[in-house]
Amino acid sequence: MAEFLLKPNEFQKQVDSFKAATDTVTTLKYELEKEGVSLNSIDKYAECVAAMNELIMSFGEFAKLDANSMQQIKAKWMNTDGEIATKTLGEIFMDKITGKS
Repeated sequence: MAEFLLKPNEFQKQVDSFKAATDTVTTLKYELEKEGVSLNSIDKYAECVAAMNELIMSFGEFAKLDANSMQQIKAKWMNTDGEIATKTLGEIFMDKITGKS
């Protein structure tokens, strides 16, 4: 059986690092100065730049959701740890037998 160990302080560092990295990306905005150039290739390139900017915005929205989910996982884990910490070994064993855990 695999074990999963969540160390809240280290996990918080990962969450903070994730937020910082995604904040760096979400501040990017690409621009194209056509300066009166009217070429199909430049127009297509401008469309691609606009699409890239939209993708970056979408990425930022999803990254915020991911960061919030990570915080919720940490909170749930810590609450579960707190609940387990107050139980006796017998209570934990009975919960396993009865399927409450």
